[in-house]
Amino acid sequence: TAAPGLSPGLREEFSCPVCLDWLRAPVTLPCGHTYCQGCIETAWGTMGVPPACPECRELCPDRRYAPCRLLGKLIDQARGVSPGGAGERARPEGRGQGYNEPRKMEGECSREIRGGPATHGNPTHQATVQHQEEPASAEAQLESSLAQLLRLKREVEERIWNHQATVLGLGDHISAEFGKLQGWLATREEQWQMGLRQAGSRQLRALERNLQELEGKCHAAREMLTETQGPLPQGDVAEFLTDIKSFLTCIGKRKGPSKGCSPLAGRAGARGLCGAGRGQGGLDLTLPPPPPSCPSPDLQQGGHHRQPLPDTPARFDFCVAVLGAAAFASGRCYWEVEVGEKQAWTLGVVHASINRKGKIQASPSKGFWVIRLRGGTELMAKDTPPVVLRPQNLPHRIGVYLDYEGGQVSFYDAHSMSHLYTFSARFAERVYPYFCPGLYDSGGNATPLKIC
Repeated sequence: TAAPGLSPGLREEFSCPVCLDWLRAPVTLPCGHTYCQGCIETAWGTMGVPPACPECRELCPDRRYAPCRLLGKLIDQARGVSPGGAGERARPEGRGQGYNEPRKMEGECSREIRGGPATHGNPTHQATVQHQEEPASAEAQLESSLAQLLRLKREVEERIWNHQATVLGLGDHISAEFGKLQGWLATREEQWQMGLRQAGSRQLRALERNLQELEGKCHAAREMLTETQGPLPQGDVAEFLTDIKSFLTCIGKRKGPSKGCSPLAGRAGARGLCGAGRGQGGLDLTLPPPPPSCPSPDLQQGGHHRQPLPDTPARFDFCVAVLGAAAFASGRCYWEVEVGEKQAWTLGVVHASINRKGKIQASPSKGFWVIRLRGGTELMAKDTPPVVLRPQNLPHRIGVYLDYEGGQVSFYDAHSMSHLYTFSARFAERVYPYFCPGLYDSGGNATPLKIC
């Protein structure tokens, strides 16, 4: 039977549709039906049965329900009205009668609970009045909490947005700075590469010139070795003594292969030299007797006296110069010329087809590979452009080295064997030794040139 003071309909509403007992820890499903928490979990725990509402069979795939704490408190107070506690554990009446009664009974019971003259002293009414303000208070607390959560959510979203904007800005800044750095590095790399190429080219040219000089010296040393291994002439005693003296003197001055010249090769090549110019100034040539075409019958003693010689195409008519009688079209040759204290002279090699008439401008393009001294101080290589030479001391003896195939004409200070200048050329025809003693200059330049 129902507990005193509690209508059967209300007692039925406070009972669980599964266990038909008082609701314990009541929970409400999304469909709106209320069950004991233990009963609904037990019903959903059946293997092979999908979770659903036991009454309306609405599926609950996520197994969600909402606790009804206020209803639980009301049920606890309603259970306390049974005398002696018997009604507390009494199972509510079956649903047969309750289900056959009209729904107006529920309306009457609800009116009794809300209050009225008949229910003013009912404990259920007192409990309802006591707790009817709690939902509004809880709702206000929930709204306040929700407002705080929304505010925190907006703050976090704003912080996330600011963080993302900061990260993007820093990324763009890093990319821009690295772009600048890469541009600067590329420019510096190009500058350093260019500097390296230029420095390497300069050093390479210097090394190639040094190699060319060393090759010339090696050639001269080989010729010297060949000359020393060959027998000296024994027929003429005077010639033997002259040759052996020159040989020993040059060997003493040129110790080691770095001196790079061959006195014997120079002596052999210079033996055929003979003057072919007019007789202003003089040459002292220690050569064999010249052929009839040579300008002076006595090559041992040159002078500055003018001689009546025919003006042939092979003679110089303005410049004071002569060529050697022997031409070179191959091989290598070395000779030395004693210039002494002369104030002006020009020495070197020339093409056979050079212009010999009028004033001559000596340069490699015109077939001249020569060096000259003017005024007793200005030593110059007549290259293109001319190069002023500045040795520590003006040479008194000039060594001339010719490598026809190698296209090289080198000049040395024959006493110290210090290098003066080297021409690089491609000889297109035969070349001759060239000698210009300079003008007599009223005796100021009277010292003759001597081929050693």
